[in-house]
Amino acid sequence: METLKEEIRGLKNLALAFSGGVDSSFLACVAGEILGENFIALTIKTPYMSEREISQAINFAKIHKFRHEILELQTPQEIANNPQNRCYLCKKNLFENLIKFGRNLGFSNFADGTNKDDLGEDRPGLRAVRELGVISPLINLTKAQIREYSRTLRLESADLPSFACLLTRLPHGREFSADDLKLVERVENLLIQNGFANIRARFNGRNLKIEMPRALMSEFVASENFAKIIQKIDEIPQIDEILLDLKGFRKEVLNEKG
Repeated sequence: METLKEEIRGLKNLALAFSGGVDSSFLACVAGEILGENFIALTIKTPYMSEREISQAINFAKIHKFRHEILELQTPQEIANNPQNRCYLCKKNLFENLIKFGRNLGFSNFADGTNKDDLGEDRPGLRAVRELGVISPLINLTKAQIREYSRTLRLESADLPSFACLLTRLPHGREFSADDLKLVERVENLLIQNGFANIRARFNGRNLKIEMPRALMSEFVASENFAKIIQKIDEIPQIDEILLDLKGFRKEVLNEKG
C-alpha cells in the first residue's frame, strides 16, 4: 500500500479510467485522497456498457467525494460486428478519446485498474492501453489483495463480482443491435435482483444461455423465484430457448460452439 501511495504522489496528477468495479474504485479512493483536485475519475459510457454499472460508478464517486466526469461515446464502427479483435480495437478507441478528454482538462497521466492477476490472461485490450502510455498502478497487487485493502477502507465495492462489457455476451462475427444489448442487460439485471450476482447471460441471436458458478446452480433451480424468473425471460420475444450452462462460470466462451 505504501509503495502504491508513493507512486501516486510522484505522478502529481492522474486521470483514471473508472468503471466502478473493485479495482478502479479502490484506486480512485487512494488517488483521490492523495491528489485531491489533481485527480479525476473518468467513466466512459457507451451503448454496450451496463446502465447499472454506470449508475454504480456515479453513486460511488458521490459517496467518496472525488472528481468524476462521464464521457459518452458511440459504438466504434470497427467493432460493429463484434470481431475477434474487438477488445483491442475498442480499448484503443475508448482510451484515445479518454486521453484527449483528460488532456483538455489539464491532466497528463492516465491510468487503468489492471491488477496482477490480469497479466495471466489473454488481454488484447491491455496491449492497446500500453501502446497509448496508460499506466497500471495496481499491477503488483492481486485481486484478493485489492479486495482485502478495500475491506480495510470499508469500501462498498470490496465484494463486487467482476463484470465485463455486454459485448462479451454476444458471439464474434455477428452484427449486434441495441435490442441484443438491452436483452442481455435485462436478463442479467433480473438475475442480480433475485440474488444471483456472479452470472452471465449469453445470447446468440436465438438462444439464451445462463452461466453461473456450479455451486449456485442447485440454489438457482431450487429458488422459490425460479419459475417467475424463467417466465419473465420466456416473455422476451427474441429468445427461442433458455439454457443453463452446466460447464459453469467461465470468463470467455465466445469462441465455443452453440
